[in-house]
Amino acid sequence: MITNNITNALLSSIEHINPQLASENAEAYLATIEKAQRDLEKIDPAIALLDKQPADSEVLAMVAAHQKQVVQSMVSSNPEDAIALTLAASIEAYSKQLEDIQAWTEGGSAVLEPMLDMIYQSILADGVDGTEYEDLMQLLVIDLLMHSDEWGLDLTALLGDDYEIYLAQITEHFGSGLHAPYGQYDDYPPKKIINWFLNTLVPSLTPLVGNQIPADSLTGQILTFYNDPKNRLGLINCARHYWTDPNGFINGSDELSSKNCERLSPTLKIIILADAADKGTITAEQWDQLIMGDVSDFEELLGISDGELGLYLMDIDGWAPSNGASGSGAGDHVETDRYPDFTESAGIYPDDLIEVLDTFPGRDLTDEELEEINRIGDQVKMLQQTLKYWLQICRDEQMAIARNI
Repeated sequence: MITNNITNALLSSIEHINPQLASENAEAYLATIEKAQRDLEKIDPAIALLDKQPADSEVLAMVAAHQKQVVQSMVSSNPEDAIALTLAASIEAYSKQLEDIQAWTEGGSAVLEPMLDMIYQSILADGVDGTEYEDLMQLLVIDLLMHSDEWGLDLTALLGDDYEIYLAQITEHFGSGLHAPYGQYDDYPPKKIINWFLNTLVPSLTPLVGNQIPADSLTGQILTFYNDPKNRLGLINCARHYWTDPNGFINGSDELSSKNCERLSPTLKIIILADAADKGTITAEQWDQLIMGDVSDFEELLGISDGELGLYLMDIDGWAPSNGASGSGAGDHVETDRYPDFTESAGIYPDDLIEVLDTFPGRDLTDEELEEINRIGDQVKMLQQTLKYWLQICRDEQMAIARNI
């Protein structure tokens, strides 16, 4: 028995169908209905399995895609398109839920989509402040590199031959938690990089927002953010006033307020979380805390002492101690004389970052997500019955109309 409110509303509408079709249209519509019924029956075995074993997100996604195809096949020929569209919207809703849940298990760029969005939302939650202006800049770069091929962007043509040098500096030496001593980078000081970002990257890509670059993507949203003069000034001031102890790691302070920086940039979160997930040192339930968390969360969940996150980072492939401002030998303590460095201060170049993104490990589902999959399974079964009933009503009415024409 179908009991959910959506189903009842749909059935109420179905009872009032009284289409008037010409005989040739009635026969074509009847053929469409019969094909849709046959297509729907093909997934009955998968639906039956839901009563015998725990719901599986992959199976449910397949069923949802098949149900959606059945409904879409009816839209163009259905006299009551509103019903078909409402059914399609219901399927679309739980398909999106399944897609989001599956993303965590797939790894690679799929799992990074929800991760980056969570980081973005956490930055906006209490207002953008201090180093978060650079974190947003870094998020844009990561999202852009993930999707540039998909969007058909030629970054060299858009940004110039040396764009990779700028992006490499942004993804390693900007953002919360790892401001390397800027005095060591004479060729690419922070002011030059910020100017390039605001005066080359932003104006070059902004006209593409809403066309090649989706307006609701992180790239689109952050480009819009940096077209606001107030936010541009926030980024400029961040580079000017955010100071990192030239001999340390994550000892950053704003010169003006002397507050310690406890944040981590998106790049650092991705790299450290990927390593921890690959080693199996964190549970599925701890992922959210790390994605949204700060330095103390990472120290607590990774079991490392206060101030030793830099040492942890240097155990990850690709990272090593730099010479620092004053340190030069292996005996120098990283927290006082040297800082973690990726490929000898060259920055994290796009190819290296993309490799990290593409190989990012997936995770197991949380108990809450498994419960949600079971709830979606119940919705899928109810909608399957609704679809069958709807198609039967449509067929019966068309048979009656065909006999009377």
